[in-house]
Amino acid sequence: MTKRYVGSSGHGLKIRGTKHFIDEVDEARKVTNEVHRILTTQYNGTGLVYHDNTSTTQNQNLQTIVNYHNGQQRDLDWSIHFNAASVIDGPRGVEVLYYDAKDLSARVSAAISKASGLKDRGAKPRTELYFLKNTTKPAILLEICFVDSKADVELYQKNFKAICAAIAEVLADHLGYTKIQTEHTQKEEQITGAKVMLNDVKTVNALIIDGKMHVPVRDIADLLGLNLVYNNESKIAKLYEIK
Repeated sequence: MTKRYVGSSGHGLKIRGTKHFIDEVDEARKVTNEVHRILTTQYNGTGLVYHDNTSTTQNQNLQTIVNYHNGQQRDLDWSIHFNAASVIDGPRGVEVLYYDAKDLSARVSAAISKASGLKDRGAKPRTELYFLKNTTKPAILLEICFVDSKADVELYQKNFKAICAAIAEVLADHLGYTKIQTEHTQKEEQITGAKVMLNDVKTVNALIIDGKMHVPVRDIADLLGLNLVYNNESKIAKLYEIK
């Protein structure tokens, strides 16, 4: 049976998280949705994601998120957050918090760091946090970067897709998912050199890609002694005999 997950973004639409160069709630939702998309389209993953749009107090927000997680059948809980301390230009980095999932947390933190260049602050036990303490399945809380570190935010924004892909890859491995094979991933293109010859004398270079020969039409025109006229608007190449 395929293992399931529930992912969520920290805080809520009406209970905002930390904010400086970027907004925690907005970015956490982007990361959550993208990781979920990758797990369910590029892997054979199965899971749900949740964003709290209704809570009006911090306690209600925490309870609402945890209640949603605990109300689903799943094997792993994960929640996306962003960190804050004080405004600096320099880097601070990524860390992943855990109650009892130390190994997974360390792997996710290292993967994000490798994909983005963010400093790897590693796995940190935080057994007092409401989300980690009250979810009934193994859970991790990802602090992607510091919103008040200019260097962190630049690395995050530049490497957003790579960060999400790295998170998904580790989660997929942990949950036993496999990549969905596309025609392109099932076989690598086989490219070899070749030649086209006219009367066993004139030749032009060609490429064989996956069993098909590719030759620039201009080279064919030169080989056959034809005049080539290309219309950039219509994208049509015409060959004429030279008289």
